[in-house]
Amino acid sequence: MTVNIGISFDGFSTFGESLDTAREAEAAGASSFWMAEHLGYRDPLTSCMAFAMATQRATVVPTAISPFLRNPVPLAMAMATLAEAAPGRVAIAIGVGNPLFLAEAGLKLEKPLVANREYLAALRGLWSGEPVQQPEAMLHRLAGARMMFRPPQPIPVYLAPMKEQMLRFAGKSADGAVLSAGLSAEFVKASYALVDEGATAAGRDPASVRKAAYIFFVASKDERDAMQKSRTKLAFVLRNRYIDDGIAHSGIPIDQEAIIDAVSRRDMDEATRLVPEAAVEAFAVWGDRKRCARRLQDYIDAGVTEPVLYLTGTESDRSESLAVIREFALA
Repeated sequence: MTVNIGISFDGFSTFGESLDTAREAEAAGASSFWMAEHLGYRDPLTSCMAFAMATQRATVVPTAISPFLRNPVPLAMAMATLAEAAPGRVAIAIGVGNPLFLAEAGLKLEKPLVANREYLAALRGLWSGEPVQQPEAMLHRLAGARMMFRPPQPIPVYLAPMKEQMLRFAGKSADGAVLSAGLSAEFVKASYALVDEGATAAGRDPASVRKAAYIFFVASKDERDAMQKSRTKLAFVLRNRYIDDGIAHSGIPIDQEAIIDAVSRRDMDEATRLVPEAAVEAFAVWGDRKRCARRLQDYIDAGVTEPVLYLTGTESDRSESLAVIREFALA
């Protein structure tokens, strides 16, 4: 099985630091760069254009772009422009976004399946160059909108599903499914089974659906320090109430409401304290190179063909993490 390792950027680092990481990661063998749209952090579309211009081969993927935030017409324009700049190296992931941050932006998350279905159809329709009619759409009522240029190659669309219906829809309609960080390998496997069921029910070959997953990843000579850094990242992702199925599946007692409350107050120290050690063990990859390689293999064995690694920690940690990536890329 071919495994393509990607790198995830969460917008916490400066533009320059992210660009340096992208260059180093490509040299180590990384094949894609996924830039998250976390509200209040660095912009994914701008960053992906810079990644594409600063590297030679890697695919760039703005993620997960929310139908509640962006009208599909300017998004289709931006993605097609990106595709012209880096032909064959562009994809996108769409997802409804985090309810907490959307609410802070004055947006109410409703009917996520309907929103994603309409958004996917609108983007594909616009990239076809044909007029798009969605007069009864819930969010964006397109009335003949059309693109005056087309991307040079089809732009693959991943869905970022977090619930059963959305997982099945990803298998039915998307080019790929990218799962959230903060999930155990066992839950990842169970999630992909639903994606495969959706594909089969739609008459698609399940193997044709790309299977990606974000994974918190810290390789370090100081294992205790690596675990603590992973814990902080987990606290941020556990603020998403849609990750509750993954928590329940693990059986690990986690006070998610308290974490959401702490993050809403931007008290990350408190949120981090609320993440139990068992969760850090189950939901992230950290430790020395050998341990990280073994834990990464757990996710690959669960069906992940595109592990998308959140590299966190110091410059020394990043060098250790890139060394693990290099070993997988050469294998």
